[in-house]
Amino acid sequence: MSQLAPMMAPPSQKLVVNVIQAEGLQHMNHFTGDHPFVVCEVKHVDPNLPATKAETKPVNEGDTTCPVWNEALELDSWQPGEALQFTIYDKGLLGSKTEGKAMLPSEFFYPNGFRGMISVVGLPDARLRLEVPSMMEGQLSGMPASTSITYQAPPVVYAASTPGFSSQIGATYAAPTQSVYSSQQVMMPETVQVAAPQKLSVSILQAQGLQHMNHFTGDQPYVVCEVKH
Repeated sequence: MSQLAPMMAPPSQKLVVNVIQAEGLQHMNHFTGDHPFVVCEVKHVDPNLPATKAETKPVNEGDTTCPVWNEALELDSWQPGEALQFTIYDKGLLGSKTEGKAMLPSEFFYPNGFRGMISVVGLPDARLRLEVPSMMEGQLSGMPASTSITYQAPPVVYAASTPGFSSQIGATYAAPTQSVYSSQQVMMPETVQVAAPQKLSVSILQAQGLQHMNHFTGDQPYVVCEVKH
């Protein structure tokens, strides 16, 4: 039986993330006052890699429930496919308290970038405004980010169950004219040729604002995730 040839991991690259502001945070330190800051961490696919993270400076003035950072964080080791985790802390006298966490999957900002707000888990009214610059080839070569270009994906080789047989599938993606993803409308590149099916992992975190449905036996909510073929 043929075996799948080992795939080379994509090279690590530097990623710049602009942490702009947050909305709807809570007062955590009533005695010393709130000093919120954000830690951005790369969720490495390889758990053996050292942690890659950067953090903003604490906000000490103004409305600390809607703090403004406007800081560019540099992450030295990031690979396509790795998500970004944002943790909002409130720095106190004896330590830092966690306000909440937010996650930005890789497909939401690579390669077209992201500009918008993401929800903060644990705070129903909180949002975090972020910007990840586009990593399109045209932008790197000085071409305007709004220019439509074509990205040729490298061929993917799949091992077949029949000995001596292999299939090679190449996909061409048309880059959208809009260079960033919005938190309200996600623009996905158009796939001209569909690759083979693969396994997909979905993390279901929590829900908010549900109703009581079973007053006699008590509520036992669960979620069904279905692929719409």
